[in-house]
Amino acid sequence: MRTGIARVNLWERDTDHMIKRRKIQLAAMLTLSTALAAPVAAEMVTLQSKDGATHLRGELLSTQDGNYLLRTALGEVTISQDLAYCEGDGCPNPALQGFRVAGSRVLADELFPSLLAAFSGEQSGGQVLSLDANSKAYALFSGATEDETVFVTASDTRAGLDALYDNEATFALASRPARNREARRFAEAGRGELREEGQEHVIALDGLVLATHPENPVRAITEINAALAFGGVITDWRELGGRPGPINLYVRGNDTGTREVFDGLLMRPNGLSLAANVQVMDTDAEVAKAVARDPAGLGFTSFANVGEAASLEIEGVCGIRTPASEFTIQTEEYPLTRLLYLYQDNRRLPDTAREMLRFIESEAGQDIVEKVGFVNQEIGEISINEQGLRVASSIMANETPEDVFAMREMVSLLLNADRLTTTFRFETGSSRLTSRSQQDVMRLGRMLQSPEFANKELIFVGFTDSVGKADLNQALSVQRAETVRNVVLSRFPDLRSRVRTRAAGYGEVSPLGCNETDNGRRINRRVEVWVQDIAAGTDS
Repeated sequence: MRTGIARVNLWERDTDHMIKRRKIQLAAMLTLSTALAAPVAAEMVTLQSKDGATHLRGELLSTQDGNYLLRTALGEVTISQDLAYCEGDGCPNPALQGFRVAGSRVLADELFPSLLAAFSGEQSGGQVLSLDANSKAYALFSGATEDETVFVTASDTRAGLDALYDNEATFALASRPARNREARRFAEAGRGELREEGQEHVIALDGLVLATHPENPVRAITEINAALAFGGVITDWRELGGRPGPINLYVRGNDTGTREVFDGLLMRPNGLSLAANVQVMDTDAEVAKAVARDPAGLGFTSFANVGEAASLEIEGVCGIRTPASEFTIQTEEYPLTRLLYLYQDNRRLPDTAREMLRFIESEAGQDIVEKVGFVNQEIGEISINEQGLRVASSIMANETPEDVFAMREMVSLLLNADRLTTTFRFETGSSRLTSRSQQDVMRLGRMLQSPEFANKELIFVGFTDSVGKADLNQALSVQRAETVRNVVLSRFPDLRSRVRTRAAGYGEVSPLGCNETDNGRRINRRVEVWVQDIAAGTDS
């Protein structure tokens, strides 16, 4: 009987009996791992309800989507595997029941094994069972009894989404968002809305870092110059302010999420493609190591894997420089921030898969994300005194008396407040929060229920880009701030009596990205969250 997952057994038992058992199971896995969701041969079985009250006998047709499909004298019946035990020779092997995860190699190889281990309470151990060069199996145990198997296949985002669509995976790991055509494919097949809350889960954050040798004097680069360098138009470091000499380029392959995000953020917007003489590396970590060894090297890698290489600040066309840091990535203000996803379709998840997803999104799961080297989504805070960038950019951007007045009003409001890393954003051209922002509503609400937020005031502050009339942008920024405030309070109504809240908007007066580019405008369209102590004697 299943009593809940106790730990991931990392295949460390070494008795002759266990070695023999593992060899038998490996043969079975290699035979059946591609057929876990396929119809089974129709054989007579008995389904016994887990409370022992009832039973049903018939031919077992398949075990798909966490259900038994049974042909009985009354017709075909579908029963959740959560509600009944299967008895009979035709039942699936319990040791092979489980779920499959496929997709982005950086997630499958670097993050997901650690999450699985922590989920099951096993923080260290030996080896997992390799099925082939790209696939591993993790045995889940209930006490001393093997219960389920999780198969993890490392490939790329596109292959992961294909496996999800073809019912070969329960989850797809993605290092980029699903494209419109990919989401449309699921919707047209009746498999749900892939890009909406409940099917799109942000599990970690990362940033694409432009990396150089630690002794390279260049410390910042504009987006356009980066594109020109990787496109082979700029070929000498002297053109970027460095020492004379050729630029050696290190990149990821075409079929990787890192490359797709890089092309989408830097190359395609500038009408460029990678130069022919680039050196293609198999992993982000290998890019960073190659650059760290090559004084003439320039590469793009992930924030999680920058290692000994030096990362360049990104300078926008308007002069704003943004470093890659946990704060700028958490707030999505670093221009090359990327979100890392877990996708599911609208089928009911197996119990274990649902429990695992809940763990990944929890504080404990996000702690593992940070330990592995990615950026977690836990809420931090930073004072206005530590945000010289926003003050400087506000001064540079505001020229009219009206803008200067608005900036002074904003600084006065936030002078004694701390900014939370939670930053809400809306779908492009929509009043609907992004899936990450919807997850952040829940994180923020749970955090505000802590006693430390008693006698605090929460300020939702909206901003826009500079497109359109200033007065309309001002009104829109207030509206968006009110929207976020109302969503949080509707999800957590008890906060109305525990935390004071208000909404404010300052339109385009505090840009953190350059409004001359699409990505800069996206950065500027945001609702920030600030928190401050309620001063004695102020109105409630």
